[in-house]
Amino acid sequence: MKPLLCLLLLATATFADDSAKLASLLAKDGVVTIPAGDYHLDGTQPIPLRSNTTVMAHGARFILPDKLPDQARVVLFAGENIAHFTWHGGEFIGHVFDPAKKDNTWEPNANTKGIEITTSVAGGTHDILFREVKSNGMAAAVIGVHGKYGKSSESEVEHYAERVALESCTLLRSGKFMWDYGYLWQIMTFPEAYEPWELERAKKYFRTDLMHDVTFSGDLVKFDNTVKPIAISATDEPKEALTFMGTALPKNITRGQQYFVVESTPEHIQIAEAPGGAPIRFEGDGSGQLAHNISATYLSAYAPTGSGPGKGAFDIVGARDVRVTGCQLSAIGDTMHIQRCRNIVFANNHILGSRMGAFFLAEFCQNATITGNLVDGTNGSRIVSVEKSCTDVTMTGNTFRNGGRGAWINQPVNFIMTGNVFINNTTKNDPDPRLGRIAYRTARPGTFPELYFTIYEPEATYGPIIVKDNIFILGDHCPEEAVTFAPNGHDLVFTGNTFQRSDERVGKPVLLVVDPTCLRGTISGNLGAKNVKKPVDFNHGRR
Repeated sequence: MKPLLCLLLLATATFADDSAKLASLLAKDGVVTIPAGDYHLDGTQPIPLRSNTTVMAHGARFILPDKLPDQARVVLFAGENIAHFTWHGGEFIGHVFDPAKKDNTWEPNANTKGIEITTSVAGGTHDILFREVKSNGMAAAVIGVHGKYGKSSESEVEHYAERVALESCTLLRSGKFMWDYGYLWQIMTFPEAYEPWELERAKKYFRTDLMHDVTFSGDLVKFDNTVKPIAISATDEPKEALTFMGTALPKNITRGQQYFVVESTPEHIQIAEAPGGAPIRFEGDGSGQLAHNISATYLSAYAPTGSGPGKGAFDIVGARDVRVTGCQLSAIGDTMHIQRCRNIVFANNHILGSRMGAFFLAEFCQNATITGNLVDGTNGSRIVSVEKSCTDVTMTGNTFRNGGRGAWINQPVNFIMTGNVFINNTTKNDPDPRLGRIAYRTARPGTFPELYFTIYEPEATYGPIIVKDNIFILGDHCPEEAVTFAPNGHDLVFTGNTFQRSDERVGKPVLLVVDPTCLRGTISGNLGAKNVKKPVDFNHGRR
């Protein structure tokens, strides 16, 4: 459904709207007081913001409709090229989709932003402060501030927003909803582990357009391969792989494990365990379903089909001199999003829970200090993500606990991690399907390390890196290889760290695995760990 049609549906719904009242208050600059009380907003048109304004909204609640249509797009307050702007107080209330609930009134792809500030000219956006803003249940960023940047480059910013600060904000269960990697796929593949209503919902939202009913005979997988035909797999990339579902598969076909196509006709395909491999001859006939293109059915399926932008409870992209302090945050998706920013301070915040990424310093950030934060991943995805080519990053004095897929540092330059505590951050490796996630490569529980360094460009380098004096208290499902270094690292210092294990593995050292191509490393003096040199997949953290 088109966004315009969604907005028309919203406009015709029976819903008292207070937009005009608020627009009148905000039509002047200076100090604007929004009186305490409830304001019902349908979001059909954003309420304009002005420069040189201080908004005092303590006690005001901005309430969105109980129901929204498919692909709803809502922005409550918006402005372009806003300067000298401060917003104090107020609470934004919505009904973000929650997969723990059987019944939801908003669709997973609903997108409801609170305050959105954009930039179109140099120097257009600067001196922006949000203080003591609250939210609960918003389905996109409550606070978004954006410089001017395009889609042609992941790293370039044409015009930065300048001096952006969030102080003492409490943004709960807010941000773009995300299913998580492989969530719907796992329910479809192993339905016996879930309630009937969960399976029915998975069938509704899974990429069933990439599924086929199939039968197995000899070495042929038979189905109508004329509509969106599945081609021979040229590489081992996930987009060229498939998995099988069902309980009547041949004995030598593993449900949920990836396979590759080695022959393709309009009536059948042949499969192998690797591209170009020998076709598998089946041990008996069988039937089931195949799901093709793992990239779409598992990896990118973390986001609902038709979802919009606005990751995290706050979303700051293309800004310079960014400060986030004293905030409490949680989300049924990524909890926060800082991308293409420079000069960042993220300090003394408490992340209360995340369905996906907890602490998320996204692509191409420079000069960031992360200190004094308490981050609770609550079995979400990665407890820490320092994404593509972040430069000059210092993380010190933080506690990171209960994450799902460890801490991921992706092709960093000048990275320091000292004096932090990491506790039980590999819960997505748990074999319990309610906690863990089955890996499509093996059809077995995942094996994410507690900490892993990767590169996203096969020939790239990364470093220098200093990781010192941290404590790692490993969960029951942390693999033996607790820390991994991808190829082509240089100037790596990993010393003075302490590793503690649980259950029968107490006292058994974990492995610190370093690819042999890494240069000039000092990896020593780590209690409870020993070093191993062996090849590491350059992008192992992505899968």
